[in-house]
Amino acid sequence: MKYFFFDVDGTLQPYIHKMPMSTRNTIKKLQEAGNAIFLATGRVYNEVKPLMDELKISNAVCAGGATVVINNKIEYQMFFGKHELSDILDECSIYNVILVTVGDGKCYTTYKGNKLTSYIGFMSVLSKTNFFKVGSVNGKAINTYMNVEVVEKERLIQEPTQKLLFYNSKLIDKLKCLQGYTVRNNKYCRSVEFEFKEKGVEYIREKYNLSLDDIVVFGDGRNDISLFKYAKNSIAMGNSCNELKRVASFITHKSHRDGIEYACEYFKWI
Repeated sequence: MKYFFFDVDGTLQPYIHKMPMSTRNTIKKLQEAGNAIFLATGRVYNEVKPLMDELKISNAVCAGGATVVINNKIEYQMFFGKHELSDILDECSIYNVILVTVGDGKCYTTYKGNKLTSYIGFMSVLSKTNFFKVGSVNGKAINTYMNVEVVEKERLIQEPTQKLLFYNSKLIDKLKCLQGYTVRNNKYCRSVEFEFKEKGVEYIREKYNLSLDDIVVFGDGRNDISLFKYAKNSIAMGNSCNELKRVASFITHKSHRDGIEYACEYFKWI
């Protein structure tokens, strides 16, 4: 029995293309063989839950490692700290950067002007294009960001937050409080997410007393690099970034070219 961890966007779910039937069949075969299947994604839980239901997967490492779901129940979660959010918000106010915090299905901001409405509306239209992507999320999961509640600062920093979105962000590089984070440079907004999927996987490894030989990870992006350095069996999709390919133990075909099936057949997991 092995524990498989699959990234979502660009791995299980190819960009632009539909998920291959071979991928669905491979997941089913792995489950029927008695293996444990987890998603390992930067998306927050509510964004990935429909896909879990669709593929009959009940386990996940979400929010870049900040949430662990086992048997459809959240077992572990961590969030941005209150003082951390307060400092970020204060600097955003100084440089006129609009901050939206994202929890599990809820978004908040302290901004009370009209610009955010136009940004959100623009994102809603663009999300219908094949190439739209914000952070780890493509257009199919954009509904999370459509409804933003305006609250006072004291309320915002109390809310559980696992992702930050920045609009009107031309001066974001001046924010000293973000220098320790990876800021994703998207065309429509900029974002900060947790990037320690390996912490979520390590939680699973300790819970079930697993060895690294028991764990297999699949991914394609930069937010998978630390996970690949942690794991012994790391499978990079053919469409992966070069940085990930360099640290992978195996490179398979592209996600829309039956890459997951190919790797699982190659290693005789199915």
